[in-house]
Amino acid sequence: MAAGVHFAQEFRFYNIESNDLFLYDWADIWGKLCRTGGLATLLASFFTQFMRIPFVGTVIVSGIYMLIAYLLYRILDRRADAPAMAGFCLLPAVFLFLCMENDYYRFQGHMAFLLMVTALFEYVSVSKEKLRYISGIVLIPLLYHTAGSVAVAFVVSAVVWEMTGSGLKGLKSIVYPAVLAALAYVYVRYSLVSSVEHALTPFMYYDWPSTYFFPVYAWSMVPLMILAAWLLSKIDMKQSYKKTVAIAGLVFSFFLAGNFYGQVHSRSYYRLIQEQYWAENGDWDRIIRTADRRQPTFLISYLNLALAQKGLLVQNYKYYNPQDLTYIMYPTPNLKTGMTLQSTVYSAWDYHAAARQAAFDANVVTSGNCNPRQLQVLARTNAALGAYEVAEKYTTVLEKTLFYRGVAEELRQSMKEPAVLPLTDRHIRYDGLEGDMRDILEVDVSHPILSQFHQLCKILEKGGEK
Repeated sequence: MAAGVHFAQEFRFYNIESNDLFLYDWADIWGKLCRTGGLATLLASFFTQFMRIPFVGTVIVSGIYMLIAYLLYRILDRRADAPAMAGFCLLPAVFLFLCMENDYYRFQGHMAFLLMVTALFEYVSVSKEKLRYISGIVLIPLLYHTAGSVAVAFVVSAVVWEMTGSGLKGLKSIVYPAVLAALAYVYVRYSLVSSVEHALTPFMYYDWPSTYFFPVYAWSMVPLMILAAWLLSKIDMKQSYKKTVAIAGLVFSFFLAGNFYGQVHSRSYYRLIQEQYWAENGDWDRIIRTADRRQPTFLISYLNLALAQKGLLVQNYKYYNPQDLTYIMYPTPNLKTGMTLQSTVYSAWDYHAAARQAAFDANVVTSGNCNPRQLQVLARTNAALGAYEVAEKYTTVLEKTLFYRGVAEELRQSMKEPAVLPLTDRHIRYDGLEGDMRDILEVDVSHPILSQFHQLCKILEKGGEK
């Protein structure tokens, strides 16, 4: 499932990579570990830093899914004869895969789920009942602090495990929900978690409340599979039947993945993060070559910029663009991608004050507050505006990464050559695009990018005639 479908998801991995930058800095590492779910956050940022390399994201995510399925199989094998359940062990991975279709979901949720399944495997591996209960009481706070609210799935699974294995004696495991409830109360009471909803639901792994319930389905699958394995153990089933059930589970997992994926996958959003990646890397020819007149309105922004970069904006606007001034730069409703778009366009216009503000906003709404591409914009624009100490701050952050150290060195070199800016570029205007363009063009009429946008605005004001 993962390798096949993720083959076409490379740009989503590139997008995930920019969500939470891993810093090789002990203070930052310790700070993350001290937060609720900190170990899951740290592991997520460590692995996602490599997703900027083509196909590495596919390998990482597929490996995580296979490890989760394997651990689940080992857990079920301790309760009953597991081969019949083998195919169903992929179900949690299916729902985790679907989580990534939501841009507000954090990869931390994947690592948290892996930590939870690992903890559950260790728990069921303790054969002595008394020691198992003690380990459960110890594991709950440990898992909650390191992985977060996914501890709910561990508690429910542990209770089902005890009830199916010991009958009424398993009622002693009711202590687990009590421990978790007390823990959640303390964490919310002392503001270690923002709300009860975040403390006990998958919303802990979202930047914004989501209508997707896939994490809930993934969590629910674990106790349900333990219960199903226990029920199947009561049935005297031939080996061939077990194989048939296993194959049916595998087919069902793939069917579920394909069916839900078709419902939640947004081609327009995927197209947006493609163009965002190409624009950040200056691949203007690719944006123009793949342009479609039927594409969503907000994609016009990157196309306009690409055409301007190639000196083709004015002569091609009739073919690609609606006859409306508001579509010169049309931001997407998604806050992070919208701010990223504005940061990219304003940077190309050399409107440093506005680019800095857009980059700052995009960086703030990024999961880990460290978006490497926006940090570069912040360093460049602050240096251009004379705020060298601020630029140095952002450059130092990039210097602590694995893949952006070279960029940090280039930024430091560029700081030695300050830009000559018009006075108006030191402030952010609120007169709209025309006011922004006019301010810069009054000083530099021949600006290669902005002059084309300004000329196009004039044409559209006159009704589209050159």
